[in-house]
Amino acid sequence: MRLETYNHNNINQTQHDALIKLCNYASTLDDPAAKNYAVEDWQERNDTLLYAFYRRKRFDIFNMLYYKDTPIAMAGAYVFNHQPIIGVRTFTHLDFRGGGHWCQARYILPSQIDYYEAKGYKNVWLTFNSYNHKLINFLKRISEGKASHFGAGKISPKNLYKYLNWYDEPKVIQYTDQIIAELNISDYRDGCN
Repeated sequence: MRLETYNHNNINQTQHDALIKLCNYASTLDDPAAKNYAVEDWQERNDTLLYAFYRRKRFDIFNMLYYKDTPIAMAGAYVFNHQPIIGVRTFTHLDFRGGGHWCQARYILPSQIDYYEAKGYKNVWLTFNSYNHKLINFLKRISEGKASHFGAGKISPKNLYKYLNWYDEPKVIQYTDQIIAELNISDYRDGCN
């Protein structure tokens, strides 16, 4: 696996092509978020990842994970009202969901946590649309100590989710109600050492 980090200021043509390729694939899936990855007419569609990336210049950092030379997972991160939000517009290729890959928790989210910790932030948020209720419930079970999987232990990627604190009420982020989970970086670091 190879992780690349960039933003709208320093993305190169190869990275752009990988972003388009993964967005194009994501947009074809039968998923409520598929429309967010549309490539066609993205310049006119403010709900798309590409619009947020290039037109709004939203992301402080954006990560792309590759298997060999194929882009398989991505997510951005930015600060909203003085609060870093990681795992924004997260997508993982269907072939790399499950099976112990944990692409987001093992590679992308730790990189984004490192970035904001280096900038002096103590907490980061993960935000979720309500239609992601299955994922939310799964992650809540991990954070409550009720879910397990093979390979658990101090180096398990699921440890990231063990330290999430969930807000009781949704908050409006970028004009959309979002369910919020907060991660205290030092709790996460202490638990993984």
